[in-house]
Amino acid sequence: MKSRIPVVLLACGSFNPITNMHLRLFEVARDHLHQTGMYQVTQGIISPVNDDYGKKDLVASHHRVAMAQLALQTSDWIRVDPWESEQPQWMETVTVLSCTP
Repeated sequence: MKSRIPVVLLACGSFNPITNMHLRLFEVARDHLHQTGMYQVTQGIISPVNDDYGKKDLVASHHRVAMAQLALQTSDWIRVDPWESEQPQWMETVTVLSCTP
């Protein structure tokens, strides 16, 4: 049997607030990748943007991180990474990709 390529799914965004559709996005992506027989999704990561993103009515990042953590408390494969939200300024997605463990 051919081994599958490990994949980490990452979603950057405001998550203002996080919704069921955000979580469903991960499920659909994981199911599709697994059905190809080529990939094994090892984890999903939600990365809320920094407060300096500039979106109107953006809730403070510590609240958005907390809401996401509550939404994911029953997930055994999706987690919140607060790194992006804790930076001193807004980060481009490519930077988040290179700094997310």
